[in-house]
Amino acid sequence: MRLVTRRPGLGQEPAGVAIRSACGVIKVQTVIIKALDSLGGLLLGREKYRRSYYKLAKRLAARQRYEVYKPHLIWLTDPEFIAARDMAEARGIEGIPYDRCFTLLTSARMVRGIEGNFAECGARYGKSSLFLLTGAGMQSTKRLHIFDSFQGLSEPSDADVQSGGKSEWSKGDLAVPEDIVHQNLSAFGDRVDLHKGWIPDRFNDVADQQFSLVHVDVDLYEPTLASVEFFYPRVKPGGVILCDDYGSGDCPGAKKAIDEFFADKPENVMSLTSGQSLVIKA
Repeated sequence: MRLVTRRPGLGQEPAGVAIRSACGVIKVQTVIIKALDSLGGLLLGREKYRRSYYKLAKRLAARQRYEVYKPHLIWLTDPEFIAARDMAEARGIEGIPYDRCFTLLTSARMVRGIEGNFAECGARYGKSSLFLLTGAGMQSTKRLHIFDSFQGLSEPSDADVQSGGKSEWSKGDLAVPEDIVHQNLSAFGDRVDLHKGWIPDRFNDVADQQFSLVHVDVDLYEPTLASVEFFYPRVKPGGVILCDDYGSGDCPGAKKAIDEFFADKPENVMSLTSGQSLVIKA
């Protein structure tokens, strides 16, 4: 059997031809980039050119909501991070940026010795769940309880309105079917419990449990507040509460909910450059 592929207007041809053609284009692009690098270094000086090139790369990436990471960052070479990243990419799992994923992984790793399961409010495709479970350890007995409507976001409230006078979100945004999340996390076997329903309707399923880590990623004020109100008293001392949306201008309600809730608590809310917030239970 011969593998064939199709390109517009050219009919069928052996896949190897198409691959070789693509490789040829890549080689030409590489030569051009190297030539521009050399020319830029001569005209501007190597260090000034390097800085200009990096700024341009960041601007181009930001326009498409991508991130540029410097290769010398140690977390990019963390073996567990690489394993989780490769698993996510092999399964085509979309979701939060990798710096946030590493925060989740290292937080899960930090609480390995603390009694209690994990809870996640809002999973979307399950990418964050994958990094939490990997950080807990592949042989861990900690379970991850995921709470999600699998019908997208609930109705935004007035607290979710941005400075421009409107909300970034509408009811039903970011919906992902339950079976896709289940499939994406199948490598972790029965360590995952999916609780389908609007937050906080299913929280009483775990009312008698204690937790070492809670991840809140529900974008809006009301479900964020309901999540921390329920789980905070159930988090063990030294455990972690993370909010994915705390530093996002698209999610003003999430920050409002976290700030209001912790205003009279002994813990401080740490705002991370990734846009997340982190609280360590006293």
